[in-house]
Amino acid sequence: MSAGATRVPFKAVFNQHHGNTSMPVGRARNMGRGMNSSTMAGGIDFLSRALGRPGASLGARRRSLLVGTALAGLALLATPAAAQEWTGATSSDYAVGTNWNGGSVPNSTTADIVFGAGAGTTNVDLTTPNSSTLFFARTVTFDDANSAYTVSLSNKGYLNIYGGVNNTSGVTQNFAVTGVSATGEASYLIFSNSNAGSDVTYTVNPYGVLQFNSSNASPASGADAKFVLNGGAVSLSGSGTLALGSVEGSGILSYYGNPSGSTGTIQIGGLNTSTTLNAQIQEQNGALSIEKVGSGTLTLTGVSNYSGGTILTGGTLLIGDDAALGTGGLTMANGTTFGASGTHTFAQAVTLESGSETIDTSNGDLTLSSGISESGGPASLTKTGSGTLTLNGASTYSGGTYLNVGTLSLGNDLALSTGEVFASGGTLDIHDGVTIDNDLHLYANATLNVSSGTGTYTGHISDEEVAGIFKTGAGTLVLSDGNSFSGGATISDGILRIMGSNSLGATGSGMVTLDGGTLQAGADNIVISNAMILFGAAGGTIDTNGFDVSTTASMGDNDTPSGTFTKTGAGTLTVDGFAGNNTYATATDVAQGTLKAATADIFSANSAYTVESGATLDLNNFDQAIGSLAGAGSVKTGSGTLTTGGDNSSTVFSGALSGTGGLKKAGSGTFELSGDNSGFSGATRVQAGTLLVTGNLGGSVVTVDSGATLEGDGSIGGLVAEGTVAPGEHAIDTLNVKGNLSFAAGSTYAVDLNAAGDSDLIDATGTATIGAGANLTLANSGAYVPGQYKVLHAGGNLLGDKTFTIIDPQVSYFLAASIGQDLNNIYVDIAQNKSLASAGLTSNQIATGTGFESVGSGPLFGAILALPTAEAAQDAFDRLSGEVHASAKGMLLQDSHFLQDAVTARLRAAFGDSGKTASLPVMAYGEDGVQSVAADTDRFAIWSQGFGSWGRTDSDGNAAAFDRSTGGLLVGADGLAGDWRIGVVGGYSRTSFNADDRASSGDSDNYHLGLYGGTNWGAIAFRTGAAYTWHRISTSRSVAFQGFTDSLSADYDAATAQAFGELAYKTDAGPFAFEPFANLAYVNLHTDGFAESGGTAALTSGSSSSDTTFTTLGVRASTDVTIGGVAATARGMFGWRHAYGEVTPLSTFAFAGGDDFTIAGVPIARDAMLVEAGFDVQLARNATLGLSYAGQFGPDAFDNGFKANLGIKF
Repeated sequence: MSAGATRVPFKAVFNQHHGNTSMPVGRARNMGRGMNSSTMAGGIDFLSRALGRPGASLGARRRSLLVGTALAGLALLATPAAAQEWTGATSSDYAVGTNWNGGSVPNSTTADIVFGAGAGTTNVDLTTPNSSTLFFARTVTFDDANSAYTVSLSNKGYLNIYGGVNNTSGVTQNFAVTGVSATGEASYLIFSNSNAGSDVTYTVNPYGVLQFNSSNASPASGADAKFVLNGGAVSLSGSGTLALGSVEGSGILSYYGNPSGSTGTIQIGGLNTSTTLNAQIQEQNGALSIEKVGSGTLTLTGVSNYSGGTILTGGTLLIGDDAALGTGGLTMANGTTFGASGTHTFAQAVTLESGSETIDTSNGDLTLSSGISESGGPASLTKTGSGTLTLNGASTYSGGTYLNVGTLSLGNDLALSTGEVFASGGTLDIHDGVTIDNDLHLYANATLNVSSGTGTYTGHISDEEVAGIFKTGAGTLVLSDGNSFSGGATISDGILRIMGSNSLGATGSGMVTLDGGTLQAGADNIVISNAMILFGAAGGTIDTNGFDVSTTASMGDNDTPSGTFTKTGAGTLTVDGFAGNNTYATATDVAQGTLKAATADIFSANSAYTVESGATLDLNNFDQAIGSLAGAGSVKTGSGTLTTGGDNSSTVFSGALSGTGGLKKAGSGTFELSGDNSGFSGATRVQAGTLLVTGNLGGSVVTVDSGATLEGDGSIGGLVAEGTVAPGEHAIDTLNVKGNLSFAAGSTYAVDLNAAGDSDLIDATGTATIGAGANLTLANSGAYVPGQYKVLHAGGNLLGDKTFTIIDPQVSYFLAASIGQDLNNIYVDIAQNKSLASAGLTSNQIATGTGFESVGSGPLFGAILALPTAEAAQDAFDRLSGEVHASAKGMLLQDSHFLQDAVTARLRAAFGDSGKTASLPVMAYGEDGVQSVAADTDRFAIWSQGFGSWGRTDSDGNAAAFDRSTGGLLVGADGLAGDWRIGVVGGYSRTSFNADDRASSGDSDNYHLGLYGGTNWGAIAFRTGAAYTWHRISTSRSVAFQGFTDSLSADYDAATAQAFGELAYKTDAGPFAFEPFANLAYVNLHTDGFAESGGTAALTSGSSSSDTTFTTLGVRASTDVTIGGVAATARGMFGWRHAYGEVTPLSTFAFAGGDDFTIAGVPIARDAMLVEAGFDVQLARNATLGLSYAGQFGPDAFDNGFKANLGIKF
């Protein structure tokens, strides 16, 4: 090579961007003087033997050679032609002579360099000492099996090898080329028409260039080497073919034509390994082709501009970018595979050489924009991989297409050329507007997909083994007639349009499964003749599309029935085949057109049929059974009989039934006919369940079998009742019979009545024959009132037995029904047959019933008459009785003792009868003002007592239990008048009460005023008094029972007057004082009249008076004690109280418009035990405080109370 010999300019190699880093263009440098371009013999040998040179060693070491900048200003070093061996004695620097066995650096085109055993280092650094120093060699040989070298060129390093690299060491050797990133200047490793050796790895780093100068006559080669791009470039300069064993990594793979206009080929893959090359493959000054050889996989992911095309000779080629193969086409040799890594489009032409080629989409989807052609003879294409291959161009290859898996998407009528298609799985996807005419051979089930629009398959579809098709996608797939496949078709989405009777395969073979899609007719008189039509979980549609279509296939379910078989489109779908073969339970919806029977029992007895408005279900004169019928369309029976309801569901048919055949209602559900069925004149039979006629069935005589029911307010043509007839729909209404009717023995007429006097009615224009043993029941359990109800009218008179037997005529506890009739009518008469009082058990219930009997009418009276049982009536009477008012009277009489007890206690304390504390000093007025004096002073005294009590009187079996609570305060003042102590007392208390079992409660505000006096005659004490109490009473109660509710309240006044006296004898026994006593009290209660507010249950009551006398015998005991230095008295009492006279309180009431009746409250305990315990404490010399408990206990009553007394003496 002469001085200035050609080297690929750096910018021709690196005119790209690496990521986000712009690599500046470097400078071309002179390659040295005195060089020529002759091809040198030899190469770089890597020997596995020691050459016996000084320093040689057989030790196993890795060797590295690094080329970089070390010495500046060195001139080109002249070396002898003899081989020189690297010793690395001084350093790793290639440019240092002492590192070589001859003492000088080899640098000439005739220099043979040996890297062998015994070197001080196997890392060799080659740099450019100065800008004019370049290194040359004829051959580079690696010959030591124990030494793996790395030769590194860096910092503008330059090495040009003319004779090649020889590696006979048996281990992998390495070259690394790295430029100067800071300045953008390159380092070069150049092979001038020479070989890069075998088992050598070349790593090209940023700004590094590995250049092959080649020509057709003297080609360079890297066929047995591995090339790793790590940001650098591998370049072919000249012409001819450069073979690279493998290339991987990221960087630039370039071609520089020399001379201009030359063509070159870079061949990749000879090492049969699989690699990924993310490189820009560029051409400049000529045209580049890429040839993939070897059995491995090459993945190209960079953006390339080469134009010479790509030749796939062996293995697999994958593209990872749409422009990965530049601008030229792709030629595939027999047995090769093309595909994509990711989703990509290849826009250029694809040529298949004679044989069989494969496009694999296992690693990504691939679109070919241009057609596929063939070269050298017939070629076939095999599609593999689960992804999608899209063919959008018009193809010309003739060897056929094989689809194994994944999707083959066809965007052109000639996408598959004219050859046959062989499918053993996978999906053929046809684009909108595309027609495919290739014959299709099925070796396994295949899918035909049309995602949108309409795709057409006009080729013949056959199967080599039993196989069928799956139609998917929301679009329409059109199949031509004449197909012969036997595996059937499954339609899961969109529309499958058939153009003939054999579009879905051979007659009598395969199954058509509708599972979400639509089978559509594309021509008239098509016969769907497959073995079966199955309905999947999603159901499906048959669209007659304006044509007449028939099917002979049996129909069944392919899954648990949950969808619907829908008939759409104008035109008729005629169902033919063998009777009873259609057993599917999927629902049937006749949405449009006509669904027609071609033979008897061809419709499914298990399917629920809906006939939409405007559609028709046509029995075509054949008997049919269906699960149920609903909708608003038309049903034509002709002379056939329709049986419906076998699925036991309840449905409504509001459309029109016509024909002369019959209608049978089966099953336990309800079938409602709400439309105009006047065009139907056949017989109707209700075999089971309920037929509800709310429309017009006036041309049909209805027979109701035993156990079945006819209901409704519509019209029928006649009635033969052996079961139950109930006009209306669980409501009062009229059933019209346009003809005769009859009720046979055992039949039932179920009649509804109401309190307003309305009733069900059967209105017949003809005669009515009532057979012996025909029954009538009163169906509702509402409120009945006495009266006469017309329940049947016959315009043509009554015949037969003329009457019904009423089942359970006792319609309530108080009312009974009976039958009446005249010439044309039958009546139900409701009358009271028991008195209200007859239901009562207690005197209050009987009294209330008697009192209300006198009212005689009204809603409340009707509600009572309608009560079903005596127990219900008893509960109603208890709630109506108003007994809370009577029980309140007894409470007020009993509570009179609070004032008596307070006055008696005060008089005892005043006379010192309570114990030693009675003599405590009190505050009195003297000549010197207020002063303490003895307790028996004749001065004035004031006292008070607070009290609280709660009690309960249990039910006596007549009145309900009664609870009350009372609290109040009494205040008194007294003084001496001779031997007597005379005083006055007043106070206020409030009492709350309730009778929960009567939902009643109330309260009373009580205002007290009284006089009292007492004296002692030695040990005998006499105490007496009189008092008057005003009461303001408020009550509320709720009356609620079956058929009635009311809320009532009342406010009224009452007054209690009482007089009482007591004799007692006091005696002491040591520290204890005892006082036997006898007490007598007379109490009179006057209650004003009142009228309750509320509804019809409100009571009125006149004023009344009642009185009771109480006697009490008992003994009191007390003793004085000292508590913490404070004088106190502990006291107690035990006694027996007896009540005389009116111990059961009574109240007399009346309902509006009724007579008086008397109600008893809970009685006052005739005998009660009294218990009291307490103590008095001296607070000061003139004040005492007393606290005590008092209880009363009777057989069915108790009362507990607490008192607090405060006495202040002046």
